[in-house]
Amino acid sequence: MFTVTSKMATTIVPENMAVVSNMSSDFLSSDFTTSDTLDATSVSVNSIMTTTAMMETTTQGDGRNFRFEDPVQRIIIGCVYCLVAVVGFAGNFMVILAVILSRKLQTRTNAFVVNLAVADLVTCSTILFTALALFSMNGWPLPGLPLIVCSVAAGLFYTSLGCSIINLALIAINRFVLITKSSRTYRSVYTPKKIAAMLVFTWGYPALVCCFPLFGIGKWGYSEKYKACGQDNSHETSDLFSLLGSLLVYPIPLIILFVCYFKIYRHITGHMKKLSGKGVELADTSNLSSASTKRLPRNQPASFSKRQVEITKNLFYVVCAFVACLAPFAISLMIPPSDPAIPWTGMITIFNSAINPIIYGAKHPHFKEVFRHMLRYRYHMIPERSGCLRKIRSR
Repeated sequence: MFTVTSKMATTIVPENMAVVSNMSSDFLSSDFTTSDTLDATSVSVNSIMTTTAMMETTTQGDGRNFRFEDPVQRIIIGCVYCLVAVVGFAGNFMVILAVILSRKLQTRTNAFVVNLAVADLVTCSTILFTALALFSMNGWPLPGLPLIVCSVAAGLFYTSLGCSIINLALIAINRFVLITKSSRTYRSVYTPKKIAAMLVFTWGYPALVCCFPLFGIGKWGYSEKYKACGQDNSHETSDLFSLLGSLLVYPIPLIILFVCYFKIYRHITGHMKKLSGKGVELADTSNLSSASTKRLPRNQPASFSKRQVEITKNLFYVVCAFVACLAPFAISLMIPPSDPAIPWTGMITIFNSAINPIIYGAKHPHFKEVFRHMLRYRYHMIPERSGCLRKIRSR
């Protein structure tokens, strides 16, 4: 004869299992005449525990079993995406408009800055589809539009992200050549045709990597795992696609970034020591910042003024912001148990699209001045007004 008390049941079943804890005390305290009945009860308890564990795994995350189902988290991240999109649209549009309106900003370096702003605009456009997917609790929210729309949005998002980091690497090379080499070398490297080819490369290379699904490696679409437009994680080659995409796009530009800015730092500090030893101060002029480097002697560095050092620092801040936004996402990808953190670290990644214009407005000496006049509607005070602005004002 067996007697199962409520105390024994509490020992067997965890406290968070309400199904078992709500069993009547009369039933638990009743006598069982056969061992088969006790075995059946044990099997039932084990089944409930297994089902509960599976539910917790699905909602909270454990490797491949993770599903981003929490509606509160999805709404929060979706709202942040929408906010970043609005701020990013306004800020990057201002960057492009500022370059159009002021000849002072129409430099070789700023060709890459404008390209970076365009990439950020594309990013802001595509994250709106992800926000819609996150807001919907029943899968892809636009039944009128095919899933190919989600696939295209995902491909464009990762293309623009790859374009951004390659663009930052090219900006770093540009600043390195501008500050450490002669003006003749700078002009020979950065001709209009070569700059155009570089800009095409910044888009073409990541676009080619994102086309791997056309060859059977990975798949773009609606991710049931993260409830967003991105990789279809159910595809058998999803991991291979993630690995190839990461290795082919990110490591080399990151190395170029750190090497170039380290060499620039070494060059500037060495030059400053030489000048201080001779009792000479670094020139404080902005004339060297524009495309008018042709005024310089051919054998002199293309630009080495306080203003150019400030511009280089500003662009380095942009690099730091990009790395800071991307690092959490990259780290979470490398640690499989951190799947529940990926939606949040992915959200941090897109902050970079809205941060860049803020950095320009706060730190870049030329953009700061033009932005100030634009925001105050004092277009007549924009330095070195472009022909486009003069035509608009003459009407």
